[in-house]
Amino acid sequence: MKTSSLSILAILAAAAFSLQAEAPRYGVQGLVNVPLDDLKTYVDSKPGPGVGVHGTFDLGDGHVLRPRLDYSVYPEASFASVKQTASYLSLGGDYLYFIAGKPEGLYLTAGLSAVRWSFEHKDPLFKVSSSTTKIGFAAGGGYQWNATVGTEARWLHSQVASGFTADALQAGITIRF
Repeated sequence: MKTSSLSILAILAAAAFSLQAEAPRYGVQGLVNVPLDDLKTYVDSKPGPGVGVHGTFDLGDGHVLRPRLDYSVYPEASFASVKQTASYLSLGGDYLYFIAGKPEGLYLTAGLSAVRWSFEHKDPLFKVSSSTTKIGFAAGGGYQWNATVGTEARWLHSQVASGFTADALQAGITIRF
């Protein structure tokens, strides 16, 4: 059963890529993450920079798949003698829908990823580090200004623990080669 499911998935992926309208393009992105919810409290509301790499696969009629790898770090937050940092490494994919029906102009995006969170808490007596991998969701929109440069705003959500939500608003600039 498991082998047949993997075979069907591989066939569907191959079919989707064979239907693409143009060759894949690759690129980089620069990101700024504004923390929300519990993450905002943990990092004392400090925004975090990030970088990433991605590929875009145009499936035609405004439909684009974008696998991506992102890394972001939040600056050290200080609370009296306590210092805390947070960072994440995210591997996932986004679906982009371009309103004009071709990969330019305004688009909407939704994505799913595996997010590896790392947290560090230091006080004068102890240093505690922890990591966890969770599912992340993203939704937003953007504008592809030309074949190379685009801008994007997304809402990111990841439930790190039962009492800790790591949401963020993310703004980014994408460059495709």
